[in-house]
Amino acid sequence: MRATRTARIAARVSTIELLFDLVFVFTMTRVAEIIVHHPDPTGIAQAALVLALVWWMYDAFAWLTNQATPDTTGFRIALIAAMAAFLVMSLAIPDAFGETGVLFGVTYIVVAVIHAALFIVLGGAAAARRMFVVGTSNVLVGVLLVIAGFVEGPLDWVLFGLPLLAFLGSALLSARGGFDPGASHMVERHGLLMIIAFGESIVSVGVGATGHAIEAPLLVGTVLAVALVAALWWCYFDGDDSRAEARMASVAPERRTGLALVAFYVEHLVMIFGLLMLAAGLHGLFAAPFSALEAPQAWLIGCGVALYLAGDAAYRGTLDLGPVSTRLLAAALAVATAWIGSTASGALQLACLLAIVAGVLVFENARRPRGAAHPTAPTEAS
Repeated sequence: MRATRTARIAARVSTIELLFDLVFVFTMTRVAEIIVHHPDPTGIAQAALVLALVWWMYDAFAWLTNQATPDTTGFRIALIAAMAAFLVMSLAIPDAFGETGVLFGVTYIVVAVIHAALFIVLGGAAAARRMFVVGTSNVLVGVLLVIAGFVEGPLDWVLFGLPLLAFLGSALLSARGGFDPGASHMVERHGLLMIIAFGESIVSVGVGATGHAIEAPLLVGTVLAVALVAALWWCYFDGDDSRAEARMASVAPERRTGLALVAFYVEHLVMIFGLLMLAAGLHGLFAAPFSALEAPQAWLIGCGVALYLAGDAAYRGTLDLGPVSTRLLAAALAVATAWIGSTASGALQLACLLAIVAGVLVFENARRPRGAAHPTAPTEAS
């Protein structure tokens, strides 16, 4: 029975999960809208809190399908119902701190109930015991969000912030055992979610360029933006995905859950939010790529890239995937490029960021031992 369950956990991502993840595309767009319309500390903080809340439950479904293969009609229908709830939740995201706060909270409860019910029924006895507590906590988070929809001011922030403490408690409880994350599925699923986050930046390039004359400055800015996103993608997929799978598979089951919570919830959240900040900053760049940007846009671009690189460095450190110092240095340099964007031009800032990220990749690959880029992951049964 243990061997059979291990084989099910180790299954690759299914097509119903790919369909489920399409909702995350819209979720990213809606969170980015908050920053685009409010590119100030308040707007960024609201976007960060909303993303942390949604990502907790969205990532919870990645853990669900890691522990139970969605190969029955009932499971698939339940996932589609959760998709619909997530989509409605995403509609409420831009004004979650205002008029649509109640809707945001109600849909959060619906999603939490579906997730807990599926996990308790299909996730295995040990996981089910944990889920009675974690699932109840998730539903109570939704209740707090519903209450937040009826209040304004500082209390609203408190009600949105309290769930983070609930998440911490759930994570600490989960790390004590009950789950046995499958490495192959976990790494692949989160890699696909990162692709969606990269895609949001690419969409922002297209949206920002639309409506402007197709002239040399626009073309240069577009190419530089796409090249920068591609370089950030390269940072994540330059063998780190294979190394992450090998590392996760080699860790004892009792340690794997805690490692996965840090690497795939916390550190991926940081990377995704960094990409959303970059996407929001790119929205206003293409009106005049060779002119100085407004300060908020330049800071969003520079700090977005920096946050992504810092999260990526933390992810590498947690799973021991490779050196982190060069990426942390690159993150510091990325912040400094905000001065270039706000005093010189957005195109020059993108060029500097591209040079920084490309330099990291070249330096790390030059120092990497030959044959170490794409290790073969051990089987999880081992």
